[in-house]
Amino acid sequence: MWKFGGWILFVVALVGCDSATKPTPDADRPVQPVVEQPTASNPSAKTGAISILAWNVESGGNYPEVIAKQLGEMSGYDVYCLSEVADENFDRYTAALGPKFQSVNGRTGRNDRLQISFDSDRFELLETKELMEHRDFTLNNGTHRSPLYVRLEDKVIGIQFIVMTNHLARGNAELRKQQAIGLREWARDQNVGVINIGDFNMDYDFHTERGNDAFPEILRDNIFSWVKPVDLIDTNWSDNDGDGNDNYPESMLDFALVAGPAKDWNPVCRVIVRENDFPDDKTTSDHRPIELRLTVK
Repeated sequence: MWKFGGWILFVVALVGCDSATKPTPDADRPVQPVVEQPTASNPSAKTGAISILAWNVESGGNYPEVIAKQLGEMSGYDVYCLSEVADENFDRYTAALGPKFQSVNGRTGRNDRLQISFDSDRFELLETKELMEHRDFTLNNGTHRSPLYVRLEDKVIGIQFIVMTNHLARGNAELRKQQAIGLREWARDQNVGVINIGDFNMDYDFHTERGNDAFPEILRDNIFSWVKPVDLIDTNWSDNDGDGNDNYPESMLDFALVAGPAKDWNPVCRVIVRENDFPDDKTTSDHRPIELRLTVK
């Protein structure tokens, strides 16, 4: 698989690959995500803290039962953003999080779909959408995954905000750049705090402190701010030549970005590391999860 390149009270695993998929006849139609309803309700205590975990679980390169178990071990977050989820695993992963979690499931990307799960005791779902385009910018050409977002309202303190997750194009550099520009302009148009987290495939290298062409575009004009991890830790294992070594060490594919009022919510990002998580094997993901913690003001 390609890539470029704390509170670590527990340690865990997150990838970024693009599957080769063919356009479908419905590629140009607006896409409505599938919303799953919660099965139980236990009101949360009043708090201004929001915690989010994002993880590329490597569809086709894992054992779903192992991923579900690991998700269950990573409890305590308010929102989970998963990428590379096969359709048949949506329910399994939601169940692993517990009965109070409600999920919104992406419908694009074939077996590499997106899923956002949130604590329905604490948050009310106001809106959800997958974006095929924004203005004149293509966000999905019909063969990739559309950005997926939810607009949530905290039931206690009343604040609204957006959580978006992404898995940008891997092998199509021009589309990835177009996606980055489109997401930036979309964020410019929003009227609430925006949290954008996931696998952006932007190939950030720790030594050069540069990414591919999508990286400067999504950060242009300071619409989005990158919440740089407390410690820069490689987020993806890639051993295309099978020699047992990471082909792109000390680089990052997975990012947390904030826009609007969310910039003022003291965002802190960390890469979650699990003992012996890399190199991964056929049962586990080749990505490490990242977490983002914010305190709403």
